[in-house]
Amino acid sequence: MEVLSMAIGIHAIDRKHFKNVYTNCMRKKQTYKDDILQMSRKIIRQKHNELASPSDKNGDIIDITVLYDGTWQKPGHTSLYGIAMVVDIFSGLVIDYEILLKYCPECTTAKRNLGEHSTDFSIW
Repeated sequence: MEVLSMAIGIHAIDRKHFKNVYTNCMRKKQTYKDDILQMSRKIIRQKHNELASPSDKNGDIIDITVLYDGTWQKPGHTSLYGIAMVVDIFSGLVIDYEILLKYCPECTTAKRNLGEHSTDFSIW
């Protein structure tokens, strides 16, 4: 691993190693998210099946009532980060969520490298 020295004497890792660590962390986060949501959905299904009539229990799809809501980090439409989630009304458990970003580093890089109004950028 190549280590770069910073001006104030603090060592930093190179881009390749940072990208590998970041990718590994993102993969673990996604696995954790999937595991938690799968447990939540299983509990929701069990609770709704316990309350359902026998005629409603014969399918993989269950009819539930949900709440969809989201929020941003700062008020006034100035934040770059937010979260949106779907919550089961009966249990209060989160069924799914998504982190929202107004800024995309890949898009910014592609705009710079390909040109925002280029054909290559619109295809990308």
